Amino acid sequence: MSEPAAPTPSPQPSGPQPQAPHPAAQLPAAQLPAATQPAAPRRRTQRERREATVGKLVEATIEAISEVGYARASVQEICRRAGVSHGGLFRHFETRLDLVVRVSAEVGRRQLADFLARTAPFFAGGDDFLDVLRAIREASRSPLNIVWFELLLAARTDAELRARLAPTIESYSKDIYLTALRIPAIAAQPDETRQAAVFAGLHMFDVETLVNAVYPRPDLDEGRLRLVAHFYETSVQVEGLEG
Repeated sequence: MSEPAAPTPSPQPSGPQPQAPHPAAQLPAAQLPAATQPAAPRRRTQRERREATVGKLVEATIEAISEVGYARASVQEICRRAGVSHGGLFRHFETRLDLVVRVSAEVGRRQLADFLARTAPFFAGGDDFLDVLRAIREASRSPLNIVWFELLLAARTDAELRARLAPTIESYSKDIYLTALRIPAIAAQPDETRQAAVFAGLHMFDVETLVNAVYPRPDLDEGRLRLVAHFYETSVQVEGLEG
């Protein structure tokens, strides 16, 4: 009687073998060991939540003043734009005026940053002064400058607002002036008239921006620039002759 044939071994598949899933991978998330559970999102601190809400209110106020004007930028309008309740606003600001004062400081900060960014390329000197003036004019035409004008116009007839804005206006004016002095052609103005010359030019561009919002005259743009450039160049020449 012949012996039974030995069973033929099953062929082994070639290549890497699939690994059995880790037991933990088959568990619901709630039953996962602590080390393998997905990290819960970090909860914001009270300070972070407060800063986020204040940021929304500041942005909404800037937007409202720019689009509908200071008088119509009511608490209701601001809260609607910010997605914050009236109670939420008054938890962070005692009055609308307190919010407006905070907004004025932020507008001034952004305006100064924009002015610096536009004029910094001219700090080394050697540029056509008309190009310098164009950069300053573009800074004056920033939409934020309209918000600044709205605040100034409101402060004209609101004594409390005027008093609260005074420190911000003073600081902003000083910083703008010191930044302008970093432009060699402006720094070259005579000492006794330099500050008046700087603000004469800045205020001309400011008024131009305000009027242009209602009655634009682009046909006068280049002529105004040349007039201001002539004024600055003549001031330096006269100082040289007198010196």
